[in-house]
Amino acid sequence: EIDIGGRVMSYGGPHGKYSEKYFRKLLQGASGVHIVRTEPSLAEIIEEKGLFENYIIDSGWHGVSAGSRNRFSVLAKALGKSIPTANQVGLLNLEDGEVYVELSEVVKRWPPESVREKNRVAAERHRISMAESAAYDHVDIRSYLESVTSDQLVQDYYSRLGRFQMCVNDERDASAGEWMRCNNMTSATGAHLTSGGGMGDVSGGFKNIALTFASVIRENGGEIRTDARVKEVLIEDHHATGVVVEYGRHDRTTETVRANVVISNLPMDTVYRIVPEHHFPREMQERIAHLQPITGILAHICLKGPLETAWPKGLFLADLPGPKVRGGVPIFSYEQTSVIDPVRVINGSNTLVQSWLALWCRDPEEHHNRELVDSLVDAQLEICMPSWRGSSAVYGVAPTPGFIGDRRPPVAHPTIRNLFFTGDTVTQTDVGTSGAAHGAILCANAVSGKNFLTLLPEFMR
Repeated sequence: EIDIGGRVMSYGGPHGKYSEKYFRKLLQGASGVHIVRTEPSLAEIIEEKGLFENYIIDSGWHGVSAGSRNRFSVLAKALGKSIPTANQVGLLNLEDGEVYVELSEVVKRWPPESVREKNRVAAERHRISMAESAAYDHVDIRSYLESVTSDQLVQDYYSRLGRFQMCVNDERDASAGEWMRCNNMTSATGAHLTSGGGMGDVSGGFKNIALTFASVIRENGGEIRTDARVKEVLIEDHHATGVVVEYGRHDRTTETVRANVVISNLPMDTVYRIVPEHHFPREMQERIAHLQPITGILAHICLKGPLETAWPKGLFLADLPGPKVRGGVPIFSYEQTSVIDPVRVINGSNTLVQSWLALWCRDPEEHHNRELVDSLVDAQLEICMPSWRGSSAVYGVAPTPGFIGDRRPPVAHPTIRNLFFTGDTVTQTDVGTSGAAHGAILCANAVSGKNFLTLLPEFMR
């Protein structure tokens, strides 16, 4: 791309204005987003509604685990920088399509014995260390819960949370080990979904993360080149020795860049574009072939006023009636982003909502089923009117048994010296961008032989 950001690109305000054609191109590039519906037309939203003059939006709804105490902010502080974030407060269920009820209020309706059992299960999970949680990497959340409690209310409560947190529609598609690590890390910061800070937004656009770390690179003598496409990693005598780079879109030129270390952040399922498949051992080829991303329907929704005022900074969950997906009833999650982070609306008093609904990528391949996608969009319209919606491969690897933990490709190539990998498809812990931050540190450790995990508190390592 011509600018940094990749999947965490932001648009509008200080992040720039774009024509419809180039906006679509940016979305379809590193972000992997394709617009499936706009109301009104995208041209009208940009030109007449002043999308980029009035709003700051991301390529999709991005959040950070542990809110303002997230990995990115901790790392930035260790490097003398700051990444302001805005905490979400509350987790609300839409009941019968009419009333929002905060999750803590739902629990208060339970019999006392179920409340005690919920607390016992939570305490047992908290006592599981990160190392011990690996035993549950390939155990799904429902199976894990059935093994520790017979209370149906407790099972359903944590299964619903797991579906939301792991971004799947079926808790049997979510790894119990990854769910434990995500929850325990957030709990260790003192943050909570109800009281605030369990999740959060990067203030002013998620791209501010990329801008912050880019400034660290430049201030320390590094160079960042954009509009530069790596065509090939040079490999000589089983050593990575540089890359062949192509510049420009029309009058293209190429350059050979020699380097002592090469780090690729391509998703591993596309890495053969620059490193031929025969350079990988068969077992690693099998892991790469096995990778499955999480896809979803994303939306930016502009409303005249807030959906809910008692918990205006909350996260909202709703079961969508009608369309059926893998796992049965899809879970629809959304937030009032401009209430949580007011700078997202530059002019006016409208409410900017961002939403997410998961789709399965393989068997069944839901994200390519246009009839299903349209029906899911229509079902969301019953809750709130959208400005535009896109579909995307949001997480490089589904947080699902069989795909994570020891099944992820490593950060260091096992046989090609000085070739390393980062991004959201290699060894790491936690979901989405928070996991990518962890994987980046593991990659830096492998490259340098040092332990940069010490920049993080122990529970984030």
